[in-house]
Amino acid sequence: MRGHVLRSVAWAALRQSAFLAMPWLLGRAVDAGVQAGSPRGALLYGGAFLAAACVEYAGMRGWQLWATLADNRAGTWLRTRLLTAILAVDTDTLQRRTGTFGDLTTRATRDVDTVIVWIHGLTTWVVIGLTAFVLVPAVAGLDPLLLLVAAATVPVLLAVNRVFPPLFGRRAEHLAAAHGARGSAAEQLLSAHLPLRGVGADHLLVERHHRHSTEVTRATKRLASVGSVWEAVAFAVPLLAVTAGLLVGGLAVADGRITVGALTTFVLWTGTVSLAVNAMIARLGGFTEARVAADRIARILELPEPARPYVDLPGRDVLRVDGLTVRRPDRAAVGPPTLTAAPGEWVVLTGPTGSGKSTLLRAVAQLVPASGTAAYGEVPLARLDPEQLNALVGFVPEGPLLLHGTVTENLLLPGDRPPAEVAAAHTAGLDLALAQSADGLDTQVGERGGALSGGQRQLVTLARALLRDSPVLLLDDVTSAPDAATEAAVLDRLRAATADRIVLFATHAPAVRAHADREITLAAPPVSGTRGTAAATPTAPGTGQTTTAATATLPAPAAPPAPEQEPLHG
Repeated sequence: MRGHVLRSVAWAALRQSAFLAMPWLLGRAVDAGVQAGSPRGALLYGGAFLAAACVEYAGMRGWQLWATLADNRAGTWLRTRLLTAILAVDTDTLQRRTGTFGDLTTRATRDVDTVIVWIHGLTTWVVIGLTAFVLVPAVAGLDPLLLLVAAATVPVLLAVNRVFPPLFGRRAEHLAAAHGARGSAAEQLLSAHLPLRGVGADHLLVERHHRHSTEVTRATKRLASVGSVWEAVAFAVPLLAVTAGLLVGGLAVADGRITVGALTTFVLWTGTVSLAVNAMIARLGGFTEARVAADRIARILELPEPARPYVDLPGRDVLRVDGLTVRRPDRAAVGPPTLTAAPGEWVVLTGPTGSGKSTLLRAVAQLVPASGTAAYGEVPLARLDPEQLNALVGFVPEGPLLLHGTVTENLLLPGDRPPAEVAAAHTAGLDLALAQSADGLDTQVGERGGALSGGQRQLVTLARALLRDSPVLLLDDVTSAPDAATEAAVLDRLRAATADRIVLFATHAPAVRAHADREITLAAPPVSGTRGTAAATPTAPGTGQTTTAATATLPAPAAPPAPEQEPLHG
């Protein structure tokens, strides 16, 4: 934003030069009209005063124009960087590095806004510096005693600005943390309000949100108390200097050392000094808040971003997963499955609840850190640019996320497609799921999809994923909620529509397993008190058999159990 800021500085310097010249011109007009009795001289200086006022107006417009462009561009740049950084890492790393969960919105809104307010005020420092550079010799030229009166305020203001900023900074950091906690509480309240209301526990989340809101209010008042005292003291000191200057200047006029016009100029300049000091106080306070906000933003932007150049990917190739294992603290390791899937193949991940089916899908999608490899052809997915990875792998989680609007508007999120081209809606069975709705695809989904049933929400997210035409499709139990007839029709259509795609499906559903080419059964998680790695072994396509193997390292090695039939419903 340097170019915008430099233009803002140039216009602000022009504005402030004219602004500082106006008191001097007014004082000369007073002397010419009152002391010298020259109407012509008064009119001449008055005309110069009006010209300076026009220049001041133009300078102010240029200053604000370029400063506003700078802060808006900076805000867009910062939010783009935030989004890029968030998409470049997995969710576990993101949560670990930020130390919290659910306040990314606060960082992208309140924190970014705080930073761009500081950016907008950067030019003010040039105005403050120019004011000091011009007025120190100018006031000394009027009367050295007047300069001494004005200079007496400097050590007081320095002391004030040494005491208040650290205290203000600590309270600003506390307020930022309180806003983040409340943002997280609000997100959880919106997400879980309806489910918890069904069991009579919604008041717990509401009370939690109220507690965080109370803390935000308390932190805001504490910050405001420091800021108000700081600003009041900073405002009072220059006013006291003006009062002292009027007394000293009045005596100087009586003694004949200065003119009435010079005293007028001094009073107006002292007012300018008061404005400059107040602006400096505001900028110092703004810097403290912006520093806190910038630190919170930097925790996201400083996340490791490995070099991931765009690579040439084959149009259709095999998906290879070799030894993919997810390890998390205090949890049993998940994996390692080994599989190779060609375009048109359906591979089902099944196993007991907690065996890690969803986790492995997320690992393939590079949403959680994992060892081992997942590659498309010969290209490891971990080395792909995030944008290229998202185009290659379509991931549909078990919990669908819908935005307020119609079904069509939710389908069009992946790209701007006319509704007539949304053939994916038929494949996903939305014509069946919305058969009882008179509005069809124009049906309102409600807040977070609350106006739709669970099965309808699943099918909307499935259709949204199909629109992207990703070569690899990862489906996390996305047909578990529709009724059996709808599920069967959707699976038939989906199987035909993915004839050239790789589908990795995590599910317990017998209907899905009947459509699969192969099935990989994950072992049950180790019993509490043991640590181990679950290994899944697929059988050859078409055998209709599954095998499960598990190896525990503690407390003692155990032999693999005999192959067993996976329960249909975990």
